[in-house]
Amino acid sequence: MKSGIKNLEIPVDKIKGVGTKRKKVFLKAGIKTVKDLLYFKPRKYIDRRVIKKIKDLKEDEEVVVMGKIFTRGERKTKDKKLFIVIIRDETGFMELVFVNAPYMKDYFPLDKEIIVSGKVKRFGSIYQIFHPEFEILDRENHDLIHAGKIVPIYSSIGKEIKPQTLRKIIHEALKQFLNLIPETIPEDIRKRFGLLSKRESIKNLHFPSSYELIEKSIYTLKFEEFFYFFLKLFIYKRRKTKAPPFILPSTLTKKFLDNLPFELTESQKKAIKEIEIDLSKPYSMRKLLQGDVGSGKTVIAIYSALRAIENGYQVAFMAPTEILAFQHYETILNFLKELNVSCDILTGSRTLKEKKEIYERVRNGITQILIGTHALLEEKLEFKNLGLVIIDEQHKFGVSQRARLLSKGESPHFLVMTATPIPRTLALTYYGDLDVLTLKEMPPGRGTVETRVIYIENRDEFYRRFFEALNNEKAKAYIIAPLIEESEKLNTKSCIELYEELKNKWAKDISISYIHGRMRKEEKDEIMLKFKRGDIKVLVSTTVLEVGIDVPDVKYMVIEGAERLGLSTLHQLRGRVARKLEKGYCFIFCSKDMPPETLKRISAFRNVQDGFKLSELDLKLRGPGNILGYAQSGFFSFKFGDLVEDKELLIRVRETVKNLLTVDPFLEKGENVILKENLSLDERLWLTEIA
Repeated sequence: MKSGIKNLEIPVDKIKGVGTKRKKVFLKAGIKTVKDLLYFKPRKYIDRRVIKKIKDLKEDEEVVVMGKIFTRGERKTKDKKLFIVIIRDETGFMELVFVNAPYMKDYFPLDKEIIVSGKVKRFGSIYQIFHPEFEILDRENHDLIHAGKIVPIYSSIGKEIKPQTLRKIIHEALKQFLNLIPETIPEDIRKRFGLLSKRESIKNLHFPSSYELIEKSIYTLKFEEFFYFFLKLFIYKRRKTKAPPFILPSTLTKKFLDNLPFELTESQKKAIKEIEIDLSKPYSMRKLLQGDVGSGKTVIAIYSALRAIENGYQVAFMAPTEILAFQHYETILNFLKELNVSCDILTGSRTLKEKKEIYERVRNGITQILIGTHALLEEKLEFKNLGLVIIDEQHKFGVSQRARLLSKGESPHFLVMTATPIPRTLALTYYGDLDVLTLKEMPPGRGTVETRVIYIENRDEFYRRFFEALNNEKAKAYIIAPLIEESEKLNTKSCIELYEELKNKWAKDISISYIHGRMRKEEKDEIMLKFKRGDIKVLVSTTVLEVGIDVPDVKYMVIEGAERLGLSTLHQLRGRVARKLEKGYCFIFCSKDMPPETLKRISAFRNVQDGFKLSELDLKLRGPGNILGYAQSGFFSFKFGDLVEDKELLIRVRETVKNLLTVDPFLEKGENVILKENLSLDERLWLTEIA
């Protein structure tokens, strides 16, 4: 039999009991195939193995009872009809009650054995269970599904399919297709890690005979999930896409380094050396450069860009916001003013005429570095000879956007930068196809920042004293507006409202302004210029500041609504102050009665300056989607594994896969052929490419 996993890609309506109507419900829930259904994990389990006698029942107890159907009939009350089934065992009688469900009479043939489960109520001297789960037992049906065993409880997929029905359909799917479930992990690895076979793990996931087997099943399925994730990742990563080697003499880069007004840190020197080696190879470089706010990533990016330019290639540099794109543009122009390198910027705010002129310069190769936002993805933009793509804060873009930008060149080299410190497990997954470079040292001259918590109850008193102090010194301050909802429009509203409040109530004698992402570029430029010059002392902003606005002599940061922000965002905001001062201060507003988890996060932020330590805690507290700036990503849709809880297993599986591919790079030895069979056609082709 060919890869068994393909044989499970059978439409869900091929399962007995799934017709056209139920198929629509399954499709709406994202369950399209038999495989999807068999991988549908129960959210919990209920132990219904102990069968109680009727005489031993107690009110409000969850029980399983077995007996015979004695009689049935309807009972009317003022506002409803009750359908009653009386069952008996050798110790007594009890009632099963169904409200407004006369159709139920067809389900209960007299004298048949029945097993029921539910919560016990008492009506006079009679015990009752309202709307119990039940099974009628006969000679052909002694394989219990709903009672008499550990029973799976699933998340609802729609009111049209009741829990008992879903359980029955999954039971039927296992009866029909269990033998088609392939083995996916070689036996020697299964033995080494104590895994069940694939069929055992799927069977016991749904209908286990013990809680120990539930644990083993889920552990096996987590392992398999991580295993194939890393197998495919490593196969993809070792693909060597041909790219132009940058081997011509380092004329521009040497001049650039010689002109720097500061000494590079050891981390920067190491990063440049590694990038130099990769760019000189005839294969596409894929690197992630991560470092804290102000660690000097831009210098590394400029060096890489100049290496491409001196070899005759163009560079695309994409940033997530217009503010950050223009800041990069100004920074790069400042660094390159002595080097005769042409640089352009393309954003959505450019006029049609300006865009056409930029398109023309890029197409003709006149523009050597093009900096921009999502505007770089426009179809009309064509490069003459794109050799390097740089993306800042990659997680703000989708995978498809990265691919679209890379497709504008033959096979350009690729550098990702991020100031969001990324925990190791997250880097191994989200950025697993990239080699990671980390800038751990900070350039000399960075000041320390003291963090203080201000209780919201003392807000008015704080602002009164804060603005009095500002009147007596030349210091500048950022004040971050609270995030009302995950909406730029609403956050903008809160920014303007805060500005109006501060201006009218406390900052009457102090120059104050505001900035947010929905303002026109000209307005933002004018305000930022005044703020840099000191004409404006206080700048109210949304969290747009998180990604890169750089005014090095700001002393104070005030963050309203800090409880709603993650540690990574708080840390990046704090990193915007005291960049060229000896000391700065970060004040965060919180309520006295914040929840324990929030208190833990705020305490960590106040006491820890290391961004990487904070990111590890952020990952534990809020999960991967939030730490990267969005609630959920398909990239992290592991059905069984969890990046936080299963961190150690994730790393062990990664090493196992890495070692296996070192010993058997083409998956040709023994049972490793199983692994190859369960790869897609593309992945098998990648496997054969020579690294």
